Amino acid sequence: MNSRESNDSQWNYYEEMLRWLDTHLLRLLAVRAQQGDDYPLDQMRGVIVTEEEVVRLLEAAPQATQLWDAFEERVTACEERLHALHMRDERSVPLLAVADAFSLNRFELGCLFLCLAVELDRKYEKLFGYLLDDITCKSPTPELAMQLFCRTAGERIEAWTAFTLKSKLGRLLLFTEADLSGSGSWLSRPLKLDERMLHFLTTQDGGDDSLPPWLSWSLPGQELEPLAGESGIRLQERFEMVWETAGSDSERLLLHLHGPTGVGKRHLLRHLFHGVERPILLVDVERLIREEAFARKLQQVMREVKLRRGVLCLHQFEACLTEEIQTVGRKQLLIDELESFSGCVAIVATSQWKPGNVLSKRIWLEMEVPSPDDTERRRLWETGSVGLGLSEEIDLGILAGKFRMNAGQIKQALHRANEIAMQTKERIVSLDQLHEACFVQMRHSLEKHAVRLTPKYSWQDLVLPDEQLVLLRNACNQVTYRNVVLGEWGFGRRLSYGKGVSMLFAGPPGTGKTMSAEVVANELGLEIYKIDLSQVISKYIGETEKNLHQIFSEARIGNAILFFDEADALFGKRSEVKDSHDKYANVETAYLLQKMEEYEGVSILATNLLQNFDEAFMRRINYVVKFPFPDPSYREEIWRSMFPVDTPRASDIDFEFLASKLHIAGGGIKNVVLAACFLAASEGKPVSMSHLIMAAKQELKKTGKLLLKEDLGEYAKL
Repeated sequence: MNSRESNDSQWNYYEEMLRWLDTHLLRLLAVRAQQGDDYPLDQMRGVIVTEEEVVRLLEAAPQATQLWDAFEERVTACEERLHALHMRDERSVPLLAVADAFSLNRFELGCLFLCLAVELDRKYEKLFGYLLDDITCKSPTPELAMQLFCRTAGERIEAWTAFTLKSKLGRLLLFTEADLSGSGSWLSRPLKLDERMLHFLTTQDGGDDSLPPWLSWSLPGQELEPLAGESGIRLQERFEMVWETAGSDSERLLLHLHGPTGVGKRHLLRHLFHGVERPILLVDVERLIREEAFARKLQQVMREVKLRRGVLCLHQFEACLTEEIQTVGRKQLLIDELESFSGCVAIVATSQWKPGNVLSKRIWLEMEVPSPDDTERRRLWETGSVGLGLSEEIDLGILAGKFRMNAGQIKQALHRANEIAMQTKERIVSLDQLHEACFVQMRHSLEKHAVRLTPKYSWQDLVLPDEQLVLLRNACNQVTYRNVVLGEWGFGRRLSYGKGVSMLFAGPPGTGKTMSAEVVANELGLEIYKIDLSQVISKYIGETEKNLHQIFSEARIGNAILFFDEADALFGKRSEVKDSHDKYANVETAYLLQKMEEYEGVSILATNLLQNFDEAFMRRINYVVKFPFPDPSYREEIWRSMFPVDTPRASDIDFEFLASKLHIAGGGIKNVVLAACFLAASEGKPVSMSHLIMAAKQELKKTGKLLLKEDLGEYAKL
C-alpha cells in the first residue's frame, strides 16, 4: 500500500469513527430529553442556571437504559464497519496503533477519540459545550466520557481508574498532579491532546517535527554509513549472537555502550538495532535532566517510545552519574521509569555505569567502544581522503600517530581542510591546512588550568649541545613514527600503558627549557599548553588530584602537549611520612606518575632542581634532557641569534667579548638584547655596544651581580 492509499484508509476510518461518536451523542441527547432536560431559556444553556433546572437535577429519574437498546443497532453497525476497516488496513490507522501499543480497552479508546474529534471538526466544541452546560468548555471531560460510553453505574465506577495519574490515558494525555488537583471538580477536568499526540494521530509518519529538540527517532531502513574498523564489526557480531539467544526475552535486554566522546557509539547503536529491524528513540539525557517540568517531559519520553514500540536509547547518560544535588532526585525518577518499562533499553555514556541491584530483572549486555588504534586511524585517514587532492608533504601515517581522532572527527577534518583548500588557487590540501582542520575538531577545556603557547621557534633557533638535540629529536620521532611501531609492528597490542612520551627538562633558569618545548610542539604540529600550577595545587585534600585528572582528560581529547613549568613545585622529591601533609603530598605525586603513564600524548616537565626527583619518578620518564649552562662559544652563538635580520645594528658590537665577559644564560641574553633595542629605539639610533652594556648592567643587578669597570676592559668608558 502506498502512502496515499494509506492516508486515505486512515481518514476513512476516522470518518467512520465520527459517525460512531455522533450516534453516541444522539443517544445522550435522547436520554437528556427523556429525563426532561429542556426548558424555556435553552438558548442560554451553560450561561445561567434556572430554578426549573435545579428541581430537575434534584428529582431526575435514573438514566433511561432502554435507550441504549434503541441505539444499539446503529452503534453495532458502526462498529462492524470500523472492524472491517481495521482488518483491511490494520497498520495504516495511528489511532489503532496507539490502542494496540497501550492495550486500550473500548472505553479508553473512546475517550482518546473524543479528544481527537475536537481537532478534526470544530462542531464538537459547540456540542461539548452544550452537553456540559458550559459554553466556555470546548474539550471533553471525564463526566462527558462516562455519560457517552458507560451504560451502568458499575461501568462508571470502573471508568474512574482510567483518569488517574499513572493510568494509560494519564500517560497518553500527560496528566500531572496539578491537572488532577486544580480548581473545580475532578469530573470537569478538560481532556486534551498535546501537539505531539495530535501530530501522531493525524500524520502517517508520526510528525517527528513536533518532537522536542532532545528527542529524535532513528528508523530501520534509513541509510547508514558502514561501520569503520574491526572493533565495531566485532561488537555487532557479539550483539547479534546475544539477541538471537535471548529470543522472546530480547525485550528485557539492556545494552550499555560506553567509550570516549566521539568514537561512534550512537552510530554503532543504529547499526545494531536496525539490523534487527527495531526503531530507536534517541533521548539526550543531559538536556532532558535539566528541563523544567522534568516529570512531565519524562512521561512524554516513555509515551513516545511506546507509540512505536521502539528501543529507548538514553545517550549522554553520564549526566546522571554526577552527584549534583539538582539531578539526584531526577535520576531516581528515571530509574523508576526504566524498571517499569517493558521494552528494550540502551544506555550510552562516556564512562562505565555499574547500577548494582538496580534493573536486576534486565538482561545486561555491556560493550566498550574503544578509540580507534593507530592502524585503524591510518585506515580511516586513507579511506576518507580518497578523491581529495592532498599535498605530497602529507604523510597520513604520521597524522594517525599524532592526532588521536575518531572516525567522525577525521571525516570532518578532511572535509574542512578541503573547503579551505578550495578557496586557494592551488586547490590542494596542504599540511598546515590539515593541521588547522584537526585542531578545530579538538574541543577541550584546557584553558581552565593552562595557557596555550604559540610555538614560534624551530630547530635553527635552538642553541644546545648535540647530545641534547639528539634526545629532543628522538622524542619527536617517537611521536612521529608511533603508527609504525605501535600499529604496524604490533607493540600497541602488547602495551597496556606507557604509549605516550614523557620528558623531563632540567637545568638552570634561562637555559632554553621553554624554548625547547615550543620547538617540539612546532616540529610535531601539536598544541602545547603551559600548566598554571596556581590553578592546580590546592590545600584541600583530593582537589589537586581532581584538577590533574581534569587536565589529562581534556588533553586526551586534543592530544595536546602538556608543559609543566617549574614542575618541582608540584612534583618534588617524595619524602618520608612524618605528618598528614607529607602523606597527602606523596599521594599527589603518585597520582601524577599514574596519569603520565596512562597519557598517550606528550607531557613535558621542566625543573631547576633535578635533585628533587627520586629514582622511582625518573624511571617513569622516557627522556631526561639536562640543559647545561652555556659556555662562551654557545653564549656567542646565542648572542648572534637573538637579533632579527631587520634590526639595525652598529658595527661596534663585539659578540665574542659579550659572550666571554657576561656569564648569563639564554634567557638573560634575551632580556639584555630586548632592553638594548628599546634603548636604541628611544634614541633613534641603531643598537650599539653602549646600549648592550647598559642593558647588561641592569640585568645583572636584578640577580645581585655587579658589572665592574675592570671587567669591561676597553669598553669600560661605555
